[in-house]
Formats: sequence, structure tokens, C-alpha cells
Amino acid sequence: MAEKAALTLEKRSILGKKVKRLRREGLVPGNVYGRGLESVSVQAPLVEVQKVFRSVPRNSVVQVQITGEKKTRAVVLRKVDRNPLTGEVRHVELYEVDLTRLIQSPALIVFTGQSEAVAEGGTMVQSLDTLMLEALPMDMPAELEVDLSILSAFGDAIHVGEVRLPANVRALADASTQVVTVVAPRVEEEEPEEQGLLEGEELPEGEEAEEGAAEDEAGEAASSEDKASD
Repeated sequence: MAEKAALTLEKRSILGKKVKRLRREGLVPGNVYGRGLESVSVQAPLVEVQKVFRSVPRNSVVQVQITGEKKTRAVVLRKVDRNPLTGEVRHVELYEVDLTRLIQSPALIVFTGQSEAVAEGGTMVQSLDTLMLEALPMDMPAELEVDLSILSAFGDAIHVGEVRLPANVRALADASTQVVTVVAPRVEEEEPEEQGLLEGEELPEGEEAEEGAAEDEAGEAASSEDKASD
């Protein structure tokens, strides 16, 4: 479940491409926004941002103090923008929440248990990595456990409606949506027998003699025709 944490942010005046200078100084730019609220540009030491959000589960509520403001704000980490080549954090988005209002957020699907069908050679096919949920901010789970032990036969599947959810949490996907299934191992097709003889294969006994006899008869017929022409 979501936990409380705290982070101090400074209001940011450097915008646009100039924020590269902030990153060189070890600061990460970001924005705090929310339902019906004006977005606020902020910045903070990257090490502090990472320290706070790595110390709490996914979807956790974090209390942030923006310099110059008297009250703290309850936020969740909505998005982290990274450089696709280096993995460097370039920007963070913090969504301010009302603790009494429902929010929507994805929870990571984590598998537990062992599938008998997989042990027998089946292939597990996962259709969903995360599941979008709706709950109050403090009730939003970070992960959902799915027990694979009920997949005992090829073709068995687990659907969204079968995933156990915490109290006061609702899945937004259709209950019939497939989460995971096990498919039977592929059976290799037998190659059709080749017609005729393979190289190096001997004729069955008797066939060679018949073929030789046919050749002799053809030779005699040709000799008779030669004599007739003479």
C-alpha cells in the first residue's frame, strides 16, 4: 500500500532547453500539477529525488514541500523522462492528489507459485504486465500477485476478474481480459516419405533381376529389327 514520505522542492525559473544547465549541476527539473491546479515548475537534487522514490513502493503518496509555500502537497510520481541512450533522468512529473478523491494508476503484475502445465512443457504467455486500477491515493497498491498454480492444464488462463484485489480497489479493465495463459508445446510435423530410392539404397531382392530381364528383352527386340532391315 501507499506510504508517506517527504521531499523538498524549489520553484524553478529556468525553462526550456536551458534546463541542461541544471542537470550538469546535479539538479533534475520537474513539474507539480493536479486536477484543476496550475502546474508549478520545480527542481531538486537528483540524488534526493531518487532516494525518496526508491524508498517507497510504486504509486506511493509523497509529501512535498515547495519553497515559499506554507503547506505541503501530497503527490505521486506520475512519469520519469529518461535519456533513451544513457538512462539519465531528464524530467519528472509529480501529480498532486486529493486524498479523498479516487485516482487511476497502473499496478505491476507479479507472478507467484508454479504452473503444472508449464512444468510439463507448456509455454506461459503473459498478456498484461500492469493492470490499471482505481482507488483512493492511500489505498492504491504497487503490485498485484497472481498465483500461477491454478494453471494445471494446457489452455488454462487467468483473467482480470480472477485477480485478487485489495479492499476498496477496482480494476478498470474488462473482467474477461486475459492476464496469462499456458499453451501446449508445438508438435513437429513428420516429413512425408520421399518417393523413389535414396542415394545408396539397395533394391529389394528380385527387383534388380526383373529390371535386367526387361533390358535383355529390349535388346533382343532391337536385334530382330536390325536383321529384318538387312
